[in-house]
Amino acid sequence: MNDSDHPYKRLFSHPEMIADLIRGFLDPKLVSGCDLSTLERCNGSYVTDDLREREDDIIWRLAYGDRTLILYLLIEFQSKPDYSMPIRIMSYMALLWQDLIRSGVIVPSRIPGIIPIVLYNGEIPWKVPHDIRETIQMPKPVSRFIPSVPYLLIDELRLSVHHLMEVRNLAACLFGLEQSSGPLELFELGARLNRWMQTDPNLDSMRRDFSLFFENTLKRDDDISISNPFQGGTMLAERVNKWIAQYKAEGRKEGKEEGKKEGLLEGRVEGKLEGKLEGMATILKRMKEKGMSVTEIATITGLPEDEIQHLI
Repeated sequence: MNDSDHPYKRLFSHPEMIADLIRGFLDPKLVSGCDLSTLERCNGSYVTDDLREREDDIIWRLAYGDRTLILYLLIEFQSKPDYSMPIRIMSYMALLWQDLIRSGVIVPSRIPGIIPIVLYNGEIPWKVPHDIRETIQMPKPVSRFIPSVPYLLIDELRLSVHHLMEVRNLAACLFGLEQSSGPLELFELGARLNRWMQTDPNLDSMRRDFSLFFENTLKRDDDISISNPFQGGTMLAERVNKWIAQYKAEGRKEGKEEGKKEGLLEGRVEGKLEGKLEGMATILKRMKEKGMSVTEIATITGLPEDEIQHLI
């Protein structure tokens, strides 16, 4: 998959996601002065050829009083920290300013501020300096020439986001999905987010991108017993049918290979299927405990209400 089409990047192509990123993770004093209704994605005409090749990066601009602010997001798909990040940040900011000047968007005497944000979701904690100033070795008598170019790091797997998830912050909900401890929690968080997004037709496009992100990134194991909470419909019911077909096929294969009797074979199939259904029942019970009605559970899973009542 091309990084420019990566489902994760697509989520940050929505102004609602960027607005919640600003609300939840930037200084509240700054946020109060931002006009989030002016958020505008910067297209290729505003970046250099070098930046256009960096398809992981996302650039937005917005009004702050009579000024323009630029939000520059670097999405790091790497599994470990990049110690060249301070240099990259300073370089990309300068290149972006140069291109804005060359294209006539700004004048050299009045350049807009850039807020560089690094989104990182690797397992190894990020210990890279957050400002190039911390990496430059300079004699004290000339220390005033050391540049200072800080960036905001959002280390997604180590954030405390639950308080923001409660107020329905989209960015926090995304990071919460990434932090989920297992399939059950992942499904519950996704179902909760999906129910909320369904109440706002303006979020339909983002719901589709969350569904893509779930299928292509979060649900890494095709054999995982979990439905896509952003699709609803008959997904869970279809998975049950898949389980039945899968275990009957396995049972037939084992029967041929081992010469098992029909009764024992059926018992093995039923036992495996029963275990899967028990797992599904656990998910349904947890959904009920989270305050979902049987009707809501049926809408999400595609299962008949009477079957849900039986399982829970």
